[in-house]
Amino acid sequence: MNGMASDHNTSSQEEYLPHYLQEEDPFASKLSREADIVAGFYLTVIGILSTLGNGYVIFMSSKRKKKLRPAEIMTVNLAVCDLGISVVGKPFSIISFFSHRWVFGWMGCRWYGWAGFFFGCGSLITMTAVSLDRYLKICHLSYGTWLKRHHAFICLAIIWAYATFWATVPFAGVGSYAPEPFGTSCTLDWWLAQASVAGQAFILSILFFCLLFPTAVIVFSYVKIILKVKSSTKEVAHYDTRIQNSHILEMKLTKVGRRI
Repeated sequence: MNGMASDHNTSSQEEYLPHYLQEEDPFASKLSREADIVAGFYLTVIGILSTLGNGYVIFMSSKRKKKLRPAEIMTVNLAVCDLGISVVGKPFSIISFFSHRWVFGWMGCRWYGWAGFFFGCGSLITMTAVSLDRYLKICHLSYGTWLKRHHAFICLAIIWAYATFWATVPFAGVGSYAPEPFGTSCTLDWWLAQASVAGQAFILSILFFCLLFPTAVIVFSYVKIILKVKSSTKEVAHYDTRIQNSHILEMKLTKVGRRI
């Protein structure tokens, strides 16, 4: 019986052994060399276009930084997040794809995973703030009268603090960054959801606060905006119909008055 229990525990551990511990070289590419080269060229093109586009937005905004409205400030922050991913993250993966393996070791893996998650989370939370701002401006008109530039900067501070917190939490011992299954990139260690209850709690927290909750706010905001626009369109159409009917009635009364 003890032997069977030991075999069961061993098989259970092997079942939950992460892919990067099952192999001697977790950073070796699992793709063909041709596929890595294609992916490298693709990321190079995307990285250059993203850098030029977002860099141009930031450059033009810097020329009129004192005149930027709150909504424009949030748009610039979104460009900063996207530029950060292109400049800080993509070169690592591009070099690794062309090298047919991850060449920056565990330290580079953790840095790449942190940077990608940090800027990705910042980008999503910025889009959440933009959608919420649009919802309040369209559905609650009084909101736009008190929103000032300093409110936008407070919002930016909250966004960056939020992204920093969730991206850095894995380094506190409750999570980690690890190589992805194909070997030439790194991300959050999603395997932890299978390893322990604490790992499951960590992964579920990440999914809720950094994906599901922001997405729910975005969907809610734009659904409410669409409903508000439809309602306003019906009101305007009804108002136009009343004016048209009133105009027709006035014309009829004018004609009757002339005949009399």
